[in-house]
Amino acid sequence: MKRLVTVTGSVTAAQMDGYLIEERLLDQIMIQVSDKGGGHLEIAFHERDQRYLSQFSAAQQAQWLQEAMLHVEAGCPLETLDGRSAWITDEAPSEPRFTIRRMRPARQGHDLPPGLEFLRRD
Repeated sequence: MKRLVTVTGSVTAAQMDGYLIEERLLDQIMIQVSDKGGGHLEIAFHERDQRYLSQFSAAQQAQWLQEAMLHVEAGCPLETLDGRSAWITDEAPSEPRFTIRRMRPARQGHDLPPGLEFLRRD
C-alpha cells in the first residue's frame, strides 16, 4: 500500500512542479498528490492553474497526469504545502497475510493412507 510521508511522518497531500513533466508548458504549474487512504493516491492539477490549463484538451491534461503519476511512483521529488520534502513509500501490512504454523512430527509408517504405502521409507 502506498502512502505519502515526510521525515516526521505521513501526510495527506503533497505537490510537484509540472516542469518535471513538460518543461516549458507546465513550468510553475503545481500537480497535487493526495493520499486517500487504503493505498489509494489521487493526482490532479492545482485549482488555481485551471484557467491556464483550459487551453489544452482534456486528453492532453490526462496524459500529463498519467506521466506525473509515473514520475511520483518512481520517486520524483515532492513537497508538502508548507515546503517540506515528501515522497511515496510502500506501507507494510499490519499483519502478515500468511501465518507460519508449527510442523507436525514426521508420520510413522502406519500413518500412511491405503495406496500410499510405496512412500514408506525402509
